[in-house]
Formats: sequence, C-alpha cells, structure tokens
Amino acid sequence: MSRSLRAAGAVGTALWLLTACGGEPAVCELVDGVPEVSVTWRAAELPYGEASTYRLCVGTRCESGTPRAYGDGLRVVMHLPDDFDERRPRVDLRLSGPTGTPKLDESRTITLRDERAGCDQALTGALRLTADGVLEEPEKS
Repeated sequence: MSRSLRAAGAVGTALWLLTACGGEPAVCELVDGVPEVSVTWRAAELPYGEASTYRLCVGTRCESGTPRAYGDGLRVVMHLPDDFDERRPRVDLRLSGPTGTPKLDESRTITLRDERAGCDQALTGALRLTADGVLEEPEKS
C-alpha cells in the first residue's frame, strides 16, 4: 500500500473520530448530559408553591428541598448519578404546603429515555402533576 493511501486513510479515520463522535457528519458539542428526573405543575392548579417542601425519590435515591418557580409553574428536579441505568424506576413525590394544606403523596413508574446533548447522552424523565394531584408522563412530540 502506498504511503499516500495510508496517509489518506489515517486522515479519514481522524476526521471520522473528530466529527460527531463517529456518527453524524457535523461536529458535536462537548456538552455533558445530566441524568435527571423532573416533576412540574402549574402554580394556579395546586396549593404547593415555592414555600412548600418536597421529597422526591427515584428508585432508592431520594432528595428533599423546595420547588423552584419558572413562569407560571413549579419544578422539582433530581439529578441522578452517571451510572444510573434503571430504565423504569418508581418515582415517589411527597409535597407539604402551608399549614392546613394536606400532604400530597403520589407514586408512578416512569420510563427514562436517552436524551442526547452534544456528544453525550443521559437518561432523563419528566412527569407532570395534574390539577387532581396525579403524576403523569407528558406526551412526547
């Protein structure tokens, strides 16, 4: 094999590795995908606002805190470890509101999906809390 053919092959391999992580023809961004599960709800539909507290469990991992407002909604997020690989974990959500507001305890099994972020991908899932206090997976568009 001639030297120029070997050089061309090496250049082609290098370009393949450097563009789109070996797949797509465009250069991919070096963005770190973050595995996470989130729950959102409309603030006007439920009595659990920014002063509320939550406990969110995904599988055997749990986290507590206060919901964050965005627009007319609220959101709680749990970041999962990079090695989290359970595709259908159980999600448990407990919300406590102001005095006199009943606690909300809801559970649901969620399907986590691979979301691409640049060259990386991560398992993510999203649930919506309805006005009736039921967790549901939003329709994927």
